Amino acid sequence: MTAVALYATSLTCRLTGRHTSGRALGLLGLTAVGVGGTLGGHLAYRQASGANHAEEVPHVVAEGWHRIGNVDEFPAERAVRRTVDDVPVLVVRETGGTVHALADRCSHLAGPLSEGTIADGCVQCFWHGSVFRLSDGWNVRGPATAPQPAFDTRITDGHVEIRLRQDDRAEDADNSRKSERQPGAEKGGVPHRSSGRHA
Repeated sequence: MTAVALYATSLTCRLTGRHTSGRALGLLGLTAVGVGGTLGGHLAYRQASGANHAEEVPHVVAEGWHRIGNVDEFPAERAVRRTVDDVPVLVVRETGGTVHALADRCSHLAGPLSEGTIADGCVQCFWHGSVFRLSDGWNVRGPATAPQPAFDTRITDGHVEIRLRQDDRAEDADNSRKSERQPGAEKGGVPHRSSGRHA
């Protein structure tokens, strides 16, 4: 708004014959645009303050283990989509038998990771190319600035079971307590990096 006001005033000055003032105000408008762009880029790409489309997962998934299918329903090194409490989940079983599970909607713009590419222990979103580590959901490459919520996995009697990683849930609860202590504060923060536990 500041830049628009400066450009409008600059135009008015030029139309009324005050060319020097018009040029000065035009340069101030250009400065405002440059500063705004620099600040916005810093916040989005250095401070990771972009929108997180996976933020709601800890609020929706119930505590405890959730059975999502038999082991043979998950072909090795292939992405499979399952749903837990209305939350789509990406499930990948490695050749060695380890199972990984992440929230399926990409934190960048909610693209389905289960339709992406699995390679080198990571999944690449086919919408915009964000890459996430399967073991803990950490964003290896952007444009995503937030990690994916990760799930602990285990195999019980031939069935794959998952639960929201306890570190993610604990951090979410901690953020909620901080918001309650500071009225008006927005819930935020980057999910904790943690390694998976498999049985």
